[in-house]
Amino acid sequence: MALWLRLPIFAVVGCCSAVLAVAALIHFQQHSLIYHPRPYGRAYEHALPPSGVEIEYVLPFGKQTAFYIPPASDSPKRVWVAFCGNGSLALDWTGLLPGYPPNGDAFLLVDYPGYGRNSGYATIDSTRATAAGALHALADRMNVNEAQLTLCAIGHSLGAAAALDFAVHHRVQRIVVVAPFTSLRDEVATIVGQHFAYLLIENYDNRENLREIFKRNPEVRIDIYHGTADEVIPVSMGRVLAKEFPAIRYHEIRGTDHMTTMQSARDQIIATMTER
Repeated sequence: MALWLRLPIFAVVGCCSAVLAVAALIHFQQHSLIYHPRPYGRAYEHALPPSGVEIEYVLPFGKQTAFYIPPASDSPKRVWVAFCGNGSLALDWTGLLPGYPPNGDAFLLVDYPGYGRNSGYATIDSTRATAAGALHALADRMNVNEAQLTLCAIGHSLGAAAALDFAVHHRVQRIVVVAPFTSLRDEVATIVGQHFAYLLIENYDNRENLREIFKRNPEVRIDIYHGTADEVIPVSMGRVLAKEFPAIRYHEIRGTDHMTTMQSARDQIIATMTER
C-alpha cells in the first residue's frame, strides 16, 4: 500500500489507541485520581487541642482513628461531624476552632479509610462505614445512645459529598457544605469530558442525596458556600444545587478559589454553624 494511503490509517489507529489509553487510565486508576491519602506528619503533632480525644475503633478493613473535641461543658449540645477534602486530613479542621464560641458544640473529625491513621481503602461504602463507626464509638465512649446525640455535618469539596451521604443515613439538624459538586460524575466530566466520565465506577450524587435528605428530614437547615474563582469545582455547580433546592441558603464568596474559600469565609461559616 502506498505511503500516502497508509498515513491516514496510522493516524486513525493512533487516535483510537490514545482514546483507549485514556479510557483505561480513567477506569483502572480512578481511585488515585479521586482520593489522595496520606499519613499524619510531624506538622500535625500538636494539631489536636489538649482537650481532644483520639477515638479508636476497628472495622472489617482495619483499625480506624477519629478525633473528638468536646465542648467546655460535660455534655455536648450538638456534635458536628466533619469531613475533609480529598487531599486533606481530619485534623485540618482544627483551624476552624480558634475563635469558635463556647456554645456547647463538639466536633467529631473523621478521616477516610487509608488517610491519617486509618487502615483500608477509601470508597463510598468504606467512608460511610468509617463515619458510622466513629459515631458509634463516640456514643459508646459517652455511654449514650446514638439517637440521643444532636448531629450536624460539615464538609469541604469531596467532604461535602461525604457529609451529605452521612446525612442520608443519620438524622442531622444542620449541614454546611463548602465547594460541593453536583455529582462526582459531573465533576470528572469537567476534567476529562462527558464520555469518559461514564467510566466512573463510583459516583457521589449530591443532587440525589439532597433530595433524599429533604424527603426524610424537611426541617434540616443546609448552607452552601462556594467561591466564585473556584478552579477545581466550578461555582456553577453550587449555583445549580441552590437553584434546584430553594430551601438551601447559598453564600457566594467573591474572588476566592477552591482552597481559600474556607479561609476567607471562616467567620461567616462559624456564624452559620452557631446561629440558633
